[in-house]
Amino acid sequence: MKKSEYELLGEQWDADAMEIDPAVLERSVLYEKHPEKPIAYVTFNVPERLNALPIASLERIGDLVKEAEVDDDVKVIVFRGEGPCFGTGADASELGHYIGYGKGKDRKTRRRPAQRQRMLPDRNLIFGAFTNPIADCLKATISQVHGYCYGGHMQIALATDLVIASPDALFTHPAFRYLGAAPQDMYAWIENLGLKKMKEIMLTMRPLEASEAEQIGFVNKVVPREDLDRWVDDYATAITMMPLDGIMMGKAMMQMVMEARGKGVGEMTGWVGHGWATNLVLEEGEFNFLRERRDKGLARTLRERDEAVAPFFRLGGRMKRTDSGGSST
Repeated sequence: MKKSEYELLGEQWDADAMEIDPAVLERSVLYEKHPEKPIAYVTFNVPERLNALPIASLERIGDLVKEAEVDDDVKVIVFRGEGPCFGTGADASELGHYIGYGKGKDRKTRRRPAQRQRMLPDRNLIFGAFTNPIADCLKATISQVHGYCYGGHMQIALATDLVIASPDALFTHPAFRYLGAAPQDMYAWIENLGLKKMKEIMLTMRPLEASEAEQIGFVNKVVPREDLDRWVDDYATAITMMPLDGIMMGKAMMQMVMEARGKGVGEMTGWVGHGWATNLVLEEGEFNFLRERRDKGLARTLRERDEAVAPFFRLGGRMKRTDSGGSST
């Protein structure tokens, strides 16, 4: 029996029941270099979970970027996803746990995590060890996007220099749906999408389609899915014709201008805002993701939340099935 997207998303790592060993982390994010060209590839490799990654894998991505940055044999870093999509962000089953929610079985003795417990993991892991190394990388970076580009994978697309996408690509961050409008790097969103479009995506919590993303300049080029690999290789090869010093000096000068435009302050809104958002007060009748996930399971929670809005605003329900029973976008 074929499984729905919501079931695929719901069958993610059980954060309470298992520890992620290094071998699992290494398999979830692959790293390889082109045999002939100065191009490195960071590949998200959990296709059976729509490339939803254990939170610990985010730090591995940052480490791989730093490795490629100091490697003189690499000029371009390409991010890509195996299977049906680019990726759906961090594993939703782990949300809340890494800052201290869910510890202890006696609810009466549980304490809400302190602000310091919220701020430090977000600053040091979610942003400091993951997003920032990509945004600050002095090598050229490309996101090769097909299908869903959600959550942490959207943060990658926002941080890379170029985004090449297939027509089925969809871009957003589910945190808007779970935690409200605040917990993101506001600089990256506004700079990439523009203020009005960013507000639309944030407030309606809908995904941005590839054609729209190209029109506003967030996506550099939309190409047929079957041609995506070739186009990304063509872009990367064109970049490799530039001297390595030229790439890195140019990126450094761009970063100076970006700092003047508010990059540093915008990055702080991510981890400071996330601390606020994970301590928000929900009024009677408002959607409570953590409670719904606890009571109904992740797959049902995601499906019911989508069904509460018109199809245009849904995050799921857009994947097509192949005759062989696998997933494709």
